[in-house]
Order: sequence, then structure tokens, then C-alpha cells
Amino acid sequence: MGGVWSGSELVRIAAQALRDADARLRDEQAVRGIDALDEVGLHPVLGGGFSEAGYGVWPERPYAGRVADRAIRRDRERCDLVLTGEPGARLLDPVSELVEIDRATGTLFEPLAESIAGAMSGADERVVEPGEAFWLEVKAVAQYAYVEGVPRANRAYATQLVKGPLDDAKKLAREATIEHAGAMVVLFACDEATVEHDLGQMAHRLLDKDAPIRAPEWEVFAIEDRAGNGACGVALAPIRL
Repeated sequence: MGGVWSGSELVRIAAQALRDADARLRDEQAVRGIDALDEVGLHPVLGGGFSEAGYGVWPERPYAGRVADRAIRRDRERCDLVLTGEPGARLLDPVSELVEIDRATGTLFEPLAESIAGAMSGADERVVEPGEAFWLEVKAVAQYAYVEGVPRANRAYATQLVKGPLDDAKKLAREATIEHAGAMVVLFACDEATVEHDLGQMAHRLLDKDAPIRAPEWEVFAIEDRAGNGACGVALAPIRL
């Protein structure tokens, strides 16, 4: 993965967080399991696991994009989870901080520009540059998915399993400020053998489509079956940057 980042370690942590969530729901005798969570619902589960493991976690962090375009980019794409190796450090957002400097320059608030620049340099605190962090996009795919509250066979299962991580990989790969990134898939299916097989097929199809990834790593485990999904797999495809 490069630097301090280990793909197998991130997969292990994510899988354990999901195991723990599944166990809590089982103990609560919940009607629905973790396979009922959509991608947004999975973010706090995964983020909590990474936080407990000692990582800094930044959800829904905006991509920097091209700094030169900051005056015309009002709505910026956001990454599901950004991880830092130091939980107490601040993740630098060069675009938003430069926008504040732009706004202050030539006004009564121009002296503030110097303090903002100082903050960006990390003079008073530990600042993590975007290139030091790990940028993680997450997709959830289920063989049996909830539709209007009712679990049923997912007709888009095969398409979602490839298109989601493919789109995420392309999005991550085009960000010049990112040096460490991965497309994660949380897959729910009827049993562990199916999850193993389908993740393998996903990996082959992504590589056949020349996705900007290296070979994915994954972990598979059993979950409480409430909707037809008796197993979960967590796969992480590192992005080629």
C-alpha cells in the first residue's frame, strides 16, 4: 500500500468492526442485521472500527481537486472516509484554506491571511497533508437487498459489484493530491463460498476492465441470516496512483 498503510490491516479492522456490529444486533435480537445498512449507514460502523484501532477518521472529506480551479469549484466531491495515522492531527484541506486566504486578501481581514498560512504550515499543530492520508471509498452490495423495507433478490447484484468499485477507483485515481487510496466493497451474500467466489469474479472483471487498481485483498465471515444473506466479505482494492 505504500508508507505506513497496510491493505490487509485495513481489511482486518473493517471486518472486525462489522463482526462486532453483527454480534451486537444478534444480542439485541434485532429484526434487521448489518446487511440492511446502506453505504452511509456503514460509514460510522467502519469509522468506529478504525478509530478504535488508533487511526484518525475524517468522514465525508472533500477532494482537493486542482487548487488552480478553486475559484470556480463551489461543489466539491467528497470521499467516504479519510484515515490518518495520527488521531489527534488535523487533515489539511488546501483548497478551503486557500479560499479563506483569497477572501481575506485585499480586505480589512488581510492580516488573518498570515495566520491562516501559518496554520497551513503546521506551526502550531500537527497537520497531515492529503498525500499522507489514506482515502477510502466504500460500496455496499447485497445479494438479497432491502427494497421498501422488504428483502428480495437484488437483480442489479452483478452490475453493482463491478460498477461501484470501478467508478470509485477512477475517481480516486484522478486526484493528484492523493498518494494512498483504496476502493472498498462490503459484500453480503447467502454463504461464505458465494462471497469468496463473487469477490474473486469482481477482482478479475475489474482487472479485465483495466481499472486503476492492484489486486484486492479480502476477508469473509458468517453473519446472522435475517434476509437471505448469511455471510459478509470486506474487500479492498488499492488504487494505482
